[in-house]
Amino acid sequence: MNIYDYIKNNNEELKEINELDAMIFARLSYIHIETIKDKLPISISNLSKIKDLKNNKKDLELLNLLKNNNRFKDLEIIRCEDVLDKDIEEQFTGITIKINSDTIFISFRGTNKNIIGFKEDMNMCYGPIPSQLSSKEYLNSEEVFKNIYIGGHSKGGNLAMYSGIYCDKKHQKCIKKIYNFDGPGFLKLDKKFYNIKDKIINYFPESSIVGRMMYNDNDIYAVKALKEGIEAHNVYTWIINNNTLKLGKLKKISNDFKDICDHILETIPSSRKKIIIDYIYSLMLKGEISNIKELNFKKIKLLLDNSPKLTIDEKKELTNFFKILIKAMLPKIKKPKEINIKNLSLKEHHK
Repeated sequence: MNIYDYIKNNNEELKEINELDAMIFARLSYIHIETIKDKLPISISNLSKIKDLKNNKKDLELLNLLKNNNRFKDLEIIRCEDVLDKDIEEQFTGITIKINSDTIFISFRGTNKNIIGFKEDMNMCYGPIPSQLSSKEYLNSEEVFKNIYIGGHSKGGNLAMYSGIYCDKKHQKCIKKIYNFDGPGFLKLDKKFYNIKDKIINYFPESSIVGRMMYNDNDIYAVKALKEGIEAHNVYTWIINNNTLKLGKLKKISNDFKDICDHILETIPSSRKKIIIDYIYSLMLKGEISNIKELNFKKIKLLLDNSPKLTIDEKKELTNFFKILIKAMLPKIKKPKEINIKNLSLKEHHK
């Protein structure tokens, strides 16, 4: 079973939010509601009637199932904020879903196909990013409801956590749960994180890559998926059993990836991380790494070896990182040096 089956099998009024409802709300932030802000507030059933909304087929199918379902059809999207700023390297979208007079769910979008969003993701490795600050401002400027739930997928999961951790006290005391669906952690965990730690719930696929980046001192519910590697990042591949996510355990490749990410965070200073990230981004802009389907270990190693901006130790660390990254993305490939991705673009990776 998948999320579509959950919707088909649950047609009663929504009285209490569970992790599957939260996952659905996290996906709704990927619907391009920013293009119809003048029509807000709008019910989910009426949202489905707008024909010029540009979305992928999976999300459109989701919306089509929600529109006639008693659990979801009358819920209202009451707010949307969207930022795409090349100068400050920010890609941000947040929406507010009104469940009832006492309860809202704030959902933050993950990275879309825009290269600015991809660069902002990389910038997370050396300091706060604009989207994190925007997520806090979004929550702080929201009306205070008795019950506030927050969630997001991928970078959206990180923004959900960040907003809840650093928002003002009047909003924070109303937060019931924060759902992080395979979103990365933080460079460091301070006292404010631990003040709200118990409200954060992490759901990662067993072969998680994105969610294992940086630090997140919370238990992880490992979800079984129909796919492995980077394809398991897509929540539409996650398996549902008896109206709950089917759980397993994190795989070795995910733990290995986590170990090398932590090692890089601990050994390369933030000032150097910025130089490295800007260098990789420059290669993307030049078309050297424009599409994941062009990515192979031999090419990455050649680009790193020929870089005048990297030290010998950094080249070694990054070579090892990309080797295990490619292996984690495509676990069926046994020899990373022979990897040549043919069916996975940056656009697909960030859906």
